Amino acid sequence: MAKSAKIVSGQNFTEEVKARVLLWCNRHCCYCDKACGVDIEIDHLKPKASGGTNDIDNAYPVCYDCHAKLQRYDSVHRRGTKYRLNERRECRDQIYEKYTKHLVPPIIYSITQKIKEDSPKEPPQKRQLPDVGFNLTHRGGSLPVMVRVALEVKFAGKSVGISSDYYNGKKLWRLNPSLTHQGHFSLPRRMVNSRKRIEIEIRLSIIDAFKREHTFLPIGFVYLRKENDWYLEP
Repeated sequence: MAKSAKIVSGQNFTEEVKARVLLWCNRHCCYCDKACGVDIEIDHLKPKASGGTNDIDNAYPVCYDCHAKLQRYDSVHRRGTKYRLNERRECRDQIYEKYTKHLVPPIIYSITQKIKEDSPKEPPQKRQLPDVGFNLTHRGGSLPVMVRVALEVKFAGKSVGISSDYYNGKKLWRLNPSLTHQGHFSLPRRMVNSRKRIEIEIRLSIIDAFKREHTFLPIGFVYLRKENDWYLEP
């Protein structure tokens, strides 16, 4: 009978995937958070034998000791509690966040009808529906980032699609330090004269200098027709 081939840690992950996940964890074990230096392996979060892939989301940097523990559980003679897939993924993502969060600058963003800020000497300049403004500001002073903006428009409680790839998450915004983008997009014209409720939910994520994506919690804005303005509804 032929002997089975030995499975090598990190087998089939590309060099780019290996480099990125090691940067994201700063060569710390994604289970015990121990600094490993060169003594680190890249395991498959979901084993290839169980349908796991070589995608970056399935890579799991881990120290020698934890790697042995994660594979030690005996499903026949059950003692202790198995390290479950979701537990390992959450733990890994917390380690990634710990060592990359310093790469995410303060970002200010909002839905607005104002073309420029109010001035005591000049009346406010505002857009008129169906034109809607979106402001995005990098408040940091160091690293540039890429930004993914995905808007969900709701009209009378029903979702309405946005055709612009810059506002449906398909294209990334390039945001250098201290830069403000003043963008805009159009709503369907049937919303202009209607009295029905208009809401816009923003899902924003930041791609840092190590190419890791950080997702913000969604926030919503509701349109005030009388004031031709928006208010934030968390």
